[in-house]
Amino acid sequence: MLHTLLNEFRTSKNSKTQKLKTLYRLILNHGPIRAETLTSLASMKPATCARLLDELGRNHLISTSELGESTGGRKPILYNINAADGYLVGIEMSDIYSTIVLQNLKLDILGMVKVKYEHLETAENMVDHLLNKLDILLAEHGLNVKSLLGIGIAIDHILERDKLPYHQYNSRIKELHDYISSKVPCFVLLGSGISFAAFAEYRLRYTSDSQRFLFTTCDTDIRSCTIINNQYAPAPISTAQAFGHTTIDINGQRCECGSFGCLKQYSSLSAIKSRVIQQLRLGKSSIINELVNNESEISYHTIFQALTLDDALCLEALGEAAYYYGIAIANAILTTQADVVVCGGTLTPKNHFFEMTKKSIEEKLSIFPHIKTRIYPANDSYEIVAQGAGGMVMEKYLAD
Repeated sequence: MLHTLLNEFRTSKNSKTQKLKTLYRLILNHGPIRAETLTSLASMKPATCARLLDELGRNHLISTSELGESTGGRKPILYNINAADGYLVGIEMSDIYSTIVLQNLKLDILGMVKVKYEHLETAENMVDHLLNKLDILLAEHGLNVKSLLGIGIAIDHILERDKLPYHQYNSRIKELHDYISSKVPCFVLLGSGISFAAFAEYRLRYTSDSQRFLFTTCDTDIRSCTIINNQYAPAPISTAQAFGHTTIDINGQRCECGSFGCLKQYSSLSAIKSRVIQQLRLGKSSIINELVNNESEISYHTIFQALTLDDALCLEALGEAAYYYGIAIANAILTTQADVVVCGGTLTPKNHFFEMTKKSIEEKLSIFPHIKTRIYPANDSYEIVAQGAGGMVMEKYLAD
């Protein structure tokens, strides 16, 4: 029944169906929730809202098993979705570790598999391997692929790994979508990790707390995604790295994109590594000299190891990266007027990187005291991309 109605939500333009979809989406995002609040959020008359809620209840899409706090009279009824009535799968494809999660409609993780790759695989071979692992995971829960509402897959890392030119992204994405769809009898959604991670962070923690949400990550590339008024409009996969090409210094270093002074040249992992090596060549002291025999052995892991030992040279490089990252985020805040910013990625939990980034943002915004943007580190979860990939499937069913 749920699958049938969701497909109707996705395809029908009928006015009543659209109103049912609006209510269901509000309950999914804000439940448990009172009827009065739903009436206000949906801009419906109370009688219309009550009639449609009754229909959703008869179709077992929502329940009224919870009661809210009383203000003196009877306890109000709270509406919630039946989270266990549907299953979603999210997959993050990576040539190092891929992640598969099975989750309910509230994005609670019911089961998970991590898949490590010892050597490079084609995208199609990886898909075959991951789908085999998925079959095993589903069987452990008494399910099969036909039980799923859909599968969301983050594929941007694979496209970037294969160094595909941006103008070929759309045709390659279609090839992969057709290939996967031929293997599984359910809805398939392909997208970028930054969009999926932003969606999961927002849905799980900030839905009721933010109207202009900005999510960023700082790794080998620097990415961002914005969610405005609870509306998700993911950018094309080919633009996932665009934030890293924000201009920080028009007279700065030349970037791989051909421009000068891009953020990636100042705040990415590769920028930190380059700065550390440059300083070592100038004769600066560092504990790195005790960790490796020569320059060619210096890796990101080497720098992380030195940071745990509070190496002054690496801490200086990290601080400079955080400063410029904060400047770029502050510029984005001035443009989008974001009320919540969440910083994720590999660098955020390293030493004081987040605190230094936040300080840089706040110093830049200090001349605008009316801007009250709240800045948080991302939830420390390695499953957030896969979680968001599965959750975005549901969003596609309920999109306007």
